[in-house]
Amino acid sequence: MQIPFGGVDELSAQGDIVDARHSGRLLPAREGNPVAGIRLPKGTGRDVRLTWEHVVALYEEIVPRYRLMIWFGALQGLRSMEAAGVRRTDMEAVSGKQLVEEQRRRGKAAPLKTDASRAPLAVGTFLWEEYQAHLMRWRSPLTAAALRRRHRRGLPPIPEEFSDLVTVTRFWTPVRENTLCREFDLAKQRVRARGLRVPEEATFKDLRHFADAVLVASGLEPRKVQARMRHARLAETLDTYGYLVWEVDWDNAPASFEVLYGIPAPAGLPDAALKPRAERTGQGCDAGLPASLPARHTATRTH
Repeated sequence: MQIPFGGVDELSAQGDIVDARHSGRLLPAREGNPVAGIRLPKGTGRDVRLTWEHVVALYEEIVPRYRLMIWFGALQGLRSMEAAGVRRTDMEAVSGKQLVEEQRRRGKAAPLKTDASRAPLAVGTFLWEEYQAHLMRWRSPLTAAALRRRHRRGLPPIPEEFSDLVTVTRFWTPVRENTLCREFDLAKQRVRARGLRVPEEATFKDLRHFADAVLVASGLEPRKVQARMRHARLAETLDTYGYLVWEVDWDNAPASFEVLYGIPAPAGLPDAALKPRAERTGQGCDAGLPASLPARHTATRTH
């Protein structure tokens, strides 16, 4: 089946997507996938390809207080300042969902990019447990001694308006674009120093591209990918990111598909995408996991 340019809005079937860099070749169909292949127009984005190995390494190397933002980008597809604007109410108002309702611009609450950007997103057990661990470490109320130290240093009182933000700087202020870009670049340098060749031109935005590409490559129905990425039109999802499809290195993923994304796994995924990381490694439950990652993620969270 061939989808003409501009006609992808009518696409609703699940299938493998063409890698537009390979002269129009279709990726091979997987067992259980009802469509052998879908031919897409060439994407318009940058050809920066992250892998699970890259993403986990960036998580390990970024300043710990910003680690949760890596998952907001790589799992939820949040833009940088959407990730900076996540509030506790966004994570806790609806069980099993994350609400995307605002972003931060120059430290202040600002409207989202488009009306379609406002949406509830499924939250997997993995992200929920990371969120809880983040709150315990970085958002617990300051002790009396810490408040006295702030006073001695001449630091202003912590503004009440920032108390609901999930991620703040060490000064308890909103994360700004330049701060996140700098910390992401420093993490990227540290990853490359380890010998892992994360693309030099990668930015936080490429975590969003990664989220889209993994879902498309996993065989998730295109309209479900569109809803997850919060695009107004299906053509935007496929035209922009279709060229990014590649084989996903599920062996390096920190958990199974359902635990990561909070949605049922599409048919035809490899075993590595369906098993906890500990089962993939054949070692103990902590084997191969970053120290701060939960050892077990086995079910969709409820609260």
